[in-house]
Amino acid sequence: MSIRDSQTEWIRVQAYRRMGGERRIALAAEMFEDGVAIVRDSILDHYPDIGDDELRKRIRRRILPRELALQVEHYLRSRKVQKREQ
Repeated sequence: MSIRDSQTEWIRVQAYRRMGGERRIALAAEMFEDGVAIVRDSILDHYPDIGDDELRKRIRRRILPRELALQVEHYLRSRKVQKREQ
């Protein structure tokens, strides 16, 4: 991680404070989406033939805390079973 000097950090914080809440949330969402894209590209670099389901699973495992990723996977598996039973 890069080290920021205190003056640059102060300017950055002031810019965020001037932004409205909606803009800050939009900026955070954009940064999150960029992070997901970086993770996706990294996985695809290592596993170019990976299927969509496995790719989504690996992205979840990299981004989410371990326990939450496992809960999401359990939920998704249970939904697949329910759909097959209908």
